[in-house]
Amino acid sequence: MTINFTARHFQAPDDLKDYAEEGVARFEKHFDRISQCEIVMLHEKSMFITEINLHIPQHNLHAKSSDPNGFKSIDDCVDKILTQMVKIVDQWKKHR
Repeated sequence: MTINFTARHFQAPDDLKDYAEEGVARFEKHFDRISQCEIVMLHEKSMFITEINLHIPQHNLHAKSSDPNGFKSIDDCVDKILTQMVKIVDQWKKHR
């Protein structure tokens, strides 16, 4: 899985970037054919906005979350993507 991290309007500290990449790495436990993941973080008006775009075969998953705490924003986004991914993987298993 290729992970692209982009920080807009601020310089992201390394610990925030590492935390985001570790959170996204959890996706591979549920589905191992993930082709690409894009993490975009914005900092506007003392709010961190996190967007995650995940590309898996036949689906593009998207989640967006905002919070004053950057780590909390990442956690919310990862949870949203995990919910979407589990739903899709369960549907695939039912059709087999």
